[in-house]
Formats: sequence, structure tokens, C-alpha cells
Amino acid sequence: MTVLLLGADRLGNICDKLQLEGTEKIIHWSGRCSSCKHRCLPKNIGKIIIFCDFINHPTMENVKKQAKKNNIPIVYCKRSLANLSVLTAN
Repeated sequence: MTVLLLGADRLGNICDKLQLEGTEKIIHWSGRCSSCKHRCLPKNIGKIIIFCDFINHPTMENVKKQAKKNNIPIVYCKRSLANLSVLTAN
């Protein structure tokens, strides 16, 4: 599965955790740049993880709208491995 990580400047060991859980490809958008609010989602995204502490609102709204249109699940969390582990366990 391909996962889009949205938000956060640095991911630390979050990518390692996702790969251990079977994620094949990870795409990261910082979510702070003004051009992010106009980006189209890449094809074949299986899940979107939004780090709410590190993203601007126009970008989040753009991604939410596209995800809903394409039936892509979104997980909202803080940028912490413990929080992510609990939320992505499903």
C-alpha cells in the first residue's frame, strides 16, 4: 500500500514503523508550503495520515476533499509514534 504523510517537517522513525506494518511506498508532503494547497493526490494512495500539529488549513481542506471524492481513508494524529501506532492498528 502507498501512504501519503501530510504535515511535519521531519518524520523520524515513523517511516520505519509504517514499513514494518507493510507500507510499500511513503510519500511525504510537509503541508506548510503554500503550493501544497493546490496539489492533486498521487494515484494509488491507499491511506492518508495527517499530522494535525504541522499543516496549514487550506492544504488540509484540499486533501480532505480529494480523499472523500476518491474514497481514501484518512487518519488524523499528532506527530508521535505512540499516537500513530494506536490509530493505524485498525
